[in-house]
Amino acid sequence: MSIRHAAAAARLLVAALMLPALGGAARAETASVRIGLQYGLVYLPVMIAQSEGLFDKRAKEAGLDGLTVTLTRFSGSTAMNDALLSDSVELGTLGSAGALIAWDKTRGSQQIKSLTALSSVVYTLFTGKPGVAALKDFTFGDKIAVPAFNSPQAILLRVAAAQQLGGSAKADALMVSLPHPDATAAMRAGQGIAGYFATPPFTQVLQADPKIRAIMTSTGLIGSGDITAATLNAKQGFVDANPKVAQAIRAGMEDAVALIRSDPKRAATIYLASEQVQIDRAQVETILTDGSIVYDVAPKGMVNLAKAMATQGFLRKVPGDWQEIFFPGLQGRDGS
Repeated sequence: MSIRHAAAAARLLVAALMLPALGGAARAETASVRIGLQYGLVYLPVMIAQSEGLFDKRAKEAGLDGLTVTLTRFSGSTAMNDALLSDSVELGTLGSAGALIAWDKTRGSQQIKSLTALSSVVYTLFTGKPGVAALKDFTFGDKIAVPAFNSPQAILLRVAAAQQLGGSAKADALMVSLPHPDATAAMRAGQGIAGYFATPPFTQVLQADPKIRAIMTSTGLIGSGDITAATLNAKQGFVDANPKVAQAIRAGMEDAVALIRSDPKRAATIYLASEQVQIDRAQVETILTDGSIVYDVAPKGMVNLAKAMATQGFLRKVPGDWQEIFFPGLQGRDGS
């Protein structure tokens, strides 16, 4: 081989060796994200961040070209988990119990964790049955509505039964699964159920009904304070491949929480434009400011909830701390 041919071959070899490295450096993060969104005020930060362009704003600040976010509506944690695992969406909202179950059941690049918390909630047990002033006063045949048997309300009702009735199984005999609107309608009509473990805005609807009274709240049932009701979640593989996008989403959520706190009127307007609900803006503003929902990206009480779920057979393992079930990025926050 001539010197000229040898030099050319050497240059080709160097170029070939450099291609993987150059390709890795040039690989762009995704410019579009699909977020699965469930219904309810507990998921409001996602609606606000998308409506106000906060995700795109934060992505550009991070040096990305921008970020297009589309929302797809889902009902229930099962459908949301399926969408995440099948890559039908990149991120999805889950109730806190659903998020813990998803974390417990997935591994590796398919591991589902929470990117941020969204809100914590006071759950309230209502009844319209005469003579019922506490959980112990419900009798055989009475039914208490919860949205699902593995929902936070159901888990907390079992905790309350263990504390007040001597056994969590006694709650199972009382519970019936009903969607929130159906349970609210049944309570107001005085038909079918004797109690309902409600969440806002249905809490406020029932509080305004003189035939119905609150007899218990979830506050302090597991630890102090109220537990996180909802989280925003993704798979490990997506976050590993798109760290800047994940951080932009997280920052956009923080901006949305700040807007809810500083401008509840604007937040209420965005909510009513996002969901068709039979409630006026003044009522939504009241809910956003009366403390029944507290919006925060840091989780509250999720480890205690996991312990209760493991005791009841819903989890195989319990996280050592809250950061085990969240992606890095919330370090230093006052979570639990």
